[in-house]
Amino acid sequence: MIKYPLYAKAKELLFKEYHENFKVVKGSSYHEAYMNEKIRHSLQVSGAGNGIVAHEPYFEGKTDEFIDIARTSILLHDIYRFREIRLLFETGQRPDHGVMGAELLSQTADFNNILICLPIKHHGHMIECLYEDPEYLAQDEKMQDKIKHIAFAVRDADKIANWYLLSHEWESIKEVWLKYPNDFSPAQAKISDELWVYFARTEVAPNNLVKTNADALISILCWLFDINYRYSISFCKYHDLFNGLCRILKRMGVSDAKIAQIFQIMKDYTQSKFKISI
Repeated sequence: MIKYPLYAKAKELLFKEYHENFKVVKGSSYHEAYMNEKIRHSLQVSGAGNGIVAHEPYFEGKTDEFIDIARTSILLHDIYRFREIRLLFETGQRPDHGVMGAELLSQTADFNNILICLPIKHHGHMIECLYEDPEYLAQDEKMQDKIKHIAFAVRDADKIANWYLLSHEWESIKEVWLKYPNDFSPAQAKISDELWVYFARTEVAPNNLVKTNADALISILCWLFDINYRYSISFCKYHDLFNGLCRILKRMGVSDAKIAQIFQIMKDYTQSKFKISI
């Protein structure tokens, strides 16, 4: 007997979406690389999420059915990415993959579950978007708590898996993440003042503030301020991810003094909130 049958079905759906949409973009090196990165990312997020579910106190003693649902939501968080990349290839359009992924899953018999769909719908949004969602507000306190904690697991796993990939495979994937991946000019090493204010205040920054390559990395580091589980920080410390991302800033041309300031802000934050010194 399969312990997590829904997760097994989710994995089948994930690869079906990948293979069907990959056929369409085949021949475009950028879109192939983007799609390949996203199937790997989905599996890496699943692995990171399994660690969260296995180690965080909230999930201790939960039923196998609940854990199956949580693991499924984590695995399928980017289920619409493959159609999004196909649309980008065909039309240049970029729909909200979280919203569209939730809509896609809500039309299936297996995955039409608020505990799966709502965390996926808002995993790329500010957390307030989940709390203000009418469907979330319509639930009782117990169900809201379940939705919230699965959403935390999805969001954390997504971030730490991305940090891991960026830290370890930067050269091979930077074209997916940066608008000017081969521009090492001083202009691209500059951190915009408005974005820096968010980072210095330990707040998640809006994506529309990103103007340079260095901005893109600072925006990614701002995800730290949306991390929910202590295990997520332990994972990052074990894999030395914050130092890894700072090394990318150095390669971009950001000064050592600025990088030291960036690292100190992250170190102070993790010590204060999670009692972990990175």
